[in-house]
Amino acid sequence: MIAALLLGLTWVLVTPAFQAPDENAHFGYVQSLVESGDLPGDVAKPPYSSEQEAAMTVSNSNQTAAVLATKMEWSRRTWERWLDRGDPSFGHAGRADTGGPNPAAFNPPLYYVYDSLAYRATSSGNLFSRLTAMRMLSVLWLLVTVAAAWLLAGEIFNRDKLLGLAAAGLAAFAPMVSFVSASVSPDAMLLATWTVALWLGVRILRRGITAANAAVFFAVVGAATIVKATSFALLPGALLVLAIGLHRRRPLPLQRAARLAGAAAGALVVTAGAWFAVAHALSRPAAAQVSSASTTAGTSIRELFSYVWQYYLPRIPGQNDFPTAAHTLPAYDIWFKGVWASFGWTEVVFRNRVYIVLLALTLVVIVAASSELWRTRTTADRAIGAFLALVTLSLLAGLHWSDYRIIKGGGSFNQGRYLLPLIGVAGLVLALAVRRLAPARRPLAVAGVFGGLMLLQVLSIALMVQRYYA
Repeated sequence: MIAALLLGLTWVLVTPAFQAPDENAHFGYVQSLVESGDLPGDVAKPPYSSEQEAAMTVSNSNQTAAVLATKMEWSRRTWERWLDRGDPSFGHAGRADTGGPNPAAFNPPLYYVYDSLAYRATSSGNLFSRLTAMRMLSVLWLLVTVAAAWLLAGEIFNRDKLLGLAAAGLAAFAPMVSFVSASVSPDAMLLATWTVALWLGVRILRRGITAANAAVFFAVVGAATIVKATSFALLPGALLVLAIGLHRRRPLPLQRAARLAGAAAGALVVTAGAWFAVAHALSRPAAAQVSSASTTAGTSIRELFSYVWQYYLPRIPGQNDFPTAAHTLPAYDIWFKGVWASFGWTEVVFRNRVYIVLLALTLVVIVAASSELWRTRTTADRAIGAFLALVTLSLLAGLHWSDYRIIKGGGSFNQGRYLLPLIGVAGLVLALAVRRLAPARRPLAVAGVFGGLMLLQVLSIALMVQRYYA
């Protein structure tokens, strides 16, 4: 936990202002919330305040984002001039003239309400101090992610501390998890709420359902949907846990079953339902990402199949070509590379040979984990496997559907960081691979994994230093 915190704080300081995906939009959301008391999205207002526009200009952040040839502004004279005559000249009016549409404008508000605490606490400081404080508050969610990964592994592996350490260590030391959690982004809270939800769902399947644990589980799932609409992918798995939990309590009086189901539904209504009610009252979409992708107009099943095929396998004759940013297969170029190391606005990456090594090591872990899963198939709880598989497939299906719709419109959507909510599942895969080894070799294997992850962290930070400071 301490190591994860120190790594997170390092990323806070190494990453220049607004050089994480959509960080400018997320900062603008919080500023609108605090300074004007309104959620962003008003078409009559500018997307960013006068203060933020000036800060992005003076730091050269907009020109640097996603453009490798451009650097941030590091002049001490410029910085001192900003402190003397720039930032102080705006005052409240220069901070509050925002609230317009930006890429984050229609996100649910839970993370932004949380991060506004840091903004308010440092409101007397300059913009860059507020941004740093907001990042530091985000890093605390990394600790929740790590703790939840430990607890999740504990439920599945009967509190085996070494296997729990392996699972939690992946969440603690994976560079992209640290990078994302150390930026102003709802993804920091998203990773934490997903990992907590996975732990609570597995806990119910292992220990049995009660009104209390059902309410807590569905409250976390509901809260996750107020962090980001991606979390609606948790709902099918949550309903499966409820159904299996009730089934395993048979014979169960109807009144008791209704009470358990009511506790789950009530928790969902209090969390997600409350936001839907507020959004309706404000005449704004409660889940814009879901509603914008839900239309099936113009959808061809054959074309959709062709798109999914080409995401993982080479295109075959007769299939429509789906252009993406990938040089080879999108599953490798976008998801695999992006989930391991794709920093800045996804333009800060290693040379391809680094990813080839990572791919080889990842495949070794997957093969070992699959072998262990097959070896223990007769004693494994299939309900837990079904829950984790359904959550994983629901997320992948949602991401593919959104990507397919946006590519048809001439854009692109998928990024590797969108898979990071499954970091708890990835930790379990690593723990399974470790368990496949002889007991005497397991500590050495975990030490080797941690050493490799820490090396990757150091190299990733060095890559950022080279990109922005060299």
